Amino acid sequence: MKIKKSSAYALHALMYMVRHSTQLPATTATIAKAEGIPSEYLSKIFQQLIKANFVKAVTGKKKGYIFSRDPEEISLLELFETMEGGELFNECFLKHCECDGTTENCSIFEIWHNATREINKLLKETSVATAAWSHPQHRFLSLPISLANPKNKRKMKLVNFETTTSNDKPH
Repeated sequence: MKIKKSSAYALHALMYMVRHSTQLPATTATIAKAEGIPSEYLSKIFQQLIKANFVKAVTGKKKGYIFSRDPEEISLLELFETMEGGELFNECFLKHCECDGTTENCSIFEIWHNATREINKLLKETSVATAAWSHPQHRFLSLPISLANPKNKRKMKLVNFETTTSNDKPH
């Protein structure tokens, strides 16, 4: 299964919010800089997260985003299906054969169906909060120099960052 980059960014943004829940509301600029996500792209992603009732905007002096729902109640399956625009596994991966993709007449589809059912079950059982605390905090692998070093805003060359595990060992 391969998910869109926007889905990965959405998950990382929500995990950031979970790990920094005492500092909410958080702005997309803060989250983008901390996670190494393009800020304008993350702002667009947050519009989808608002529509899905995962987060809501806070205005005023302490502006930013907070959770609309408890992150323990937001499953990875719900998040991914929202960001991907529908069910993750709604059809057979052998789309062009003549078996009609049913478990009764295709043993390959039956294997696919059973495997994807288990993946869906695991994603449904795993909350954003659980994911946040069981996933090492890291940044995406590159960030424009203008974000890495705000004094040097003209350069748009990418800076590579090593990701680290909770033991601070490169991986």
